[in-house]
Amino acid sequence: MQGSAAGAASGGDLDELDRALVHALQIRPRAPWSLIGPVLGVDPVTAARRWKRLSAEGIAWVDGYLSPAYDHAVHAHVEIVTDGALLAGIATVLADDPEVLSLKQTSGSRDLLAIVVARDLGRLVDYVTERVCRVPGVRTTRIHVITMAPFEGNKWRLRALTPAQRARLTEPERERTAAPVGQLSPLDHRIAVALGRDGRLPLNELAAHTGTSVATVRRRLRTLVDSGRLSMRCTVARPLSGYPVSAVYFASVPAEHLDAATRALRTLPELRLCTVTAGPHNLILDMWLRALPDVHALEVHLARELSGLSLRVNERAVVLRTVKHVGRVLDRRGFGVKAVPMDLGQDAGPHASATAPGEDASATAPGEDASAPVPGAE
Repeated sequence: MQGSAAGAASGGDLDELDRALVHALQIRPRAPWSLIGPVLGVDPVTAARRWKRLSAEGIAWVDGYLSPAYDHAVHAHVEIVTDGALLAGIATVLADDPEVLSLKQTSGSRDLLAIVVARDLGRLVDYVTERVCRVPGVRTTRIHVITMAPFEGNKWRLRALTPAQRARLTEPERERTAAPVGQLSPLDHRIAVALGRDGRLPLNELAAHTGTSVATVRRRLRTLVDSGRLSMRCTVARPLSGYPVSAVYFASVPAEHLDAATRALRTLPELRLCTVTAGPHNLILDMWLRALPDVHALEVHLARELSGLSLRVNERAVVLRTVKHVGRVLDRRGFGVKAVPMDLGQDAGPHASATAPGEDASATAPGEDASAPVPGAE
């Protein structure tokens, strides 16, 4: 595959090399350019230069965050009804809060839909009532506590690479760390916050940001990735992804069919996020679609394919604007402008330590360089 840095997208469509580069980083977010370049058929310097331009313009970015499946924090969808005249200001204020992971302006019965993170249920209530509800112009809120996230956006792919290219980028399967999940350490949280700002931060800079040595941060990062506690993703601005429309579906399915329904939903190429919630809707689905008519076409497909599971869509909403996406504040084009990653502080608990049990220096991959990113998991 050929391409040059001069051909990189600049506020327009992604070209072939751009799309291949993003897909490669979706598979291996922290892979070295010495691997990515040859896979894409370009010089590593060209691949690095192309990525620098894409990320500088907010067209694509790599970040990391603690996986909801392993983090003991509480996540919730929060519906926010506002005084319409103050909506834009409210969205700007909330997007700067590290407790707000994502924020969308939607059609339907709410003005804003946020994903909020808190240390526990009590602090979730405190944040919503003492912070969100006190922002001038906020009228009411409704909380849907997330109990599971069977599918996250880090599994979504652009589908630009050939099977052979994907195979060259796929890391050999490694055993998950045998240590019990336990409580994440203050160092784990510092690593996640630093990678939330720049997921391809070189190891020496990551060590400086987190106040530890390169050797320690290398081992701990490898452990976090291998255990699934840290999720890494490469995100492309949605208008350039081929799926410019975003919709949220509030659905219900009988509890006995929940597992089967989430397995079926994971096969949908449009799915970006599937959460199980405690509330009137036990499934909230984020979908990326190719056109507005697909909002209803997808609902018809869900009704037909999951009819045996009694899945019912109770409400659907079109995303009018994404204000913040997994810690990244977006402009009106949907391009990234700054990072405000989740940061709940470093009070990981009285028994937390800077290094967690079960770390193994042998987990370090051969050939790693402190000035370059270490490979990450999908």
